Amino acid sequence: MPDQHKNIRLLSLDEARAVLLGGGLVLYPTETLYALGCDAMNPDAAAAVFCLKRRSLTLPLPVVIASLSMLDRVAHVNAYARSLMEAFWPGPLTIVLPARREMPDILTGRLRRVAARFSPHPAARELCEAAGGPIVASSANISGFPAASRREEIDPLLARGSGGLYASGPEPAGGPPSTVVDCFEKKGGGALRILRKGAVRREELEGAGFALV
Repeated sequence: MPDQHKNIRLLSLDEARAVLLGGGLVLYPTETLYALGCDAMNPDAAAAVFCLKRRSLTLPLPVVIASLSMLDRVAHVNAYARSLMEAFWPGPLTIVLPARREMPDILTGRLRRVAARFSPHPAARELCEAAGGPIVASSANISGFPAASRREEIDPLLARGSGGLYASGPEPAGGPPSTVVDCFEKKGGGALRILRKGAVRREELEGAGFALV
């Protein structure tokens, strides 16, 4: 069924699942912005996300998960990272961690690290659960252009190049995207480095007791 905005096809959960498992791309809302996603374990589907967005292959794609047990399939998680997750997940904080060997190289880059987030938005979680694993969560925009927080802002090229939009739950809140932090161990515990400022502020991280460098 086409949507009134840019003829985006609206997908049921079963239809979205079929698209993802078939190697296709799906648009969906998150707590901050609309996202373009695919099965994160399918390197050909991930390559299609890069191509459609005109995104540089040097910028690895983030993923979303539906549970902490799902994260263990994606990344190696140390105790410091787990305490960070307990404080801020589900929420708009993307954490960069060492990737497990099963993760496609196209998602991790040469450093073999993966950026993961546990989104509180029902659509993201429902898609992960339906697909049986993590999904890519790249902002629904052509690289270099503004991200979309409203359905009518989604670029028509993405609408035509994807299988459609799974629109469960509320529209994104808008505002800043998720904050991206690199989480690493060091002597005496761990530390964070902010790679992208976003919805979770530095003061919030420090106020929760996390060291930043």
